[in-house]
Amino acid sequence: MQTPETSKNINWQELGLAFEQQSAEAITSYAATALTKHGDVILLTAFGPEGCVIMDMIAGLLRSGELPRAKLADNLSELNGSGKLAIANLDTGYQFKETLELKAAMEAKYGFNIIMMQPELTVPDQDAKYGARLYERDPDQCCYMRKLKPLAQLLEGRLAWISSIRRDQTEVRANAMAFEFDRKFKLGKVNPLIKWTKSDVWKYIHENKVPYNLLLDQGYESIGCEPCTSPGTDRKGSRWAGKDKIECGLHIQDSEAEQGGEFVI
Repeated sequence: MQTPETSKNINWQELGLAFEQQSAEAITSYAATALTKHGDVILLTAFGPEGCVIMDMIAGLLRSGELPRAKLADNLSELNGSGKLAIANLDTGYQFKETLELKAAMEAKYGFNIIMMQPELTVPDQDAKYGARLYERDPDQCCYMRKLKPLAQLLEGRLAWISSIRRDQTEVRANAMAFEFDRKFKLGKVNPLIKWTKSDVWKYIHENKVPYNLLLDQGYESIGCEPCTSPGTDRKGSRWAGKDKIECGLHIQDSEAEQGGEFVI
């Protein structure tokens, strides 16, 4: 299996600088083709519009033959360091039915098999052990068990993962690069849409007929777990309402001075 040391041996800062003026398509192509020569790369998506855009770009690479279908992993067992690209979702057990319907639509349209990474405990098992509605009493602990731990397991031994953040989302993310080293999980991170705006995302979606979550037409702007998501503006208004929390913790670096701190899928 690919080791974190391999990721460290790649000069991620140099790559980030080299691709600063490159398109999102070029960044995605490099991650899917050049980087997979050295190890496994995972696109992690929560099926937000940005993630759907990147999936469409990957589908374009498949259609053109630039990315051979054999390089796209269909399950976790294929991610063994041989150098494949995978598309994965953290299946918390609390996702909206519209989110799961979108997952099925993306698979049908593009011929993907999106890996659903699940936590150790099912929702009933977690309720039995920690009490019902842990997400209300201790959302940080719930996020840790249902998102952070599964993500750490998913990324262990991988070369890099692909995120869908944009610089214009927060002041912290304004420092992020197209390629960088993730000090939290000890592997490379690729951010193809780093220079895009929300308008760029939706222009691409409409022009390329990319499926998206229908909840976005109902006042939701950031969609996560159903119990912790409500209609509102971006993450601050729509996630963990009534709590001083806008991040699940997946993308907070050990130090915010280290390459941008918070990242959102």
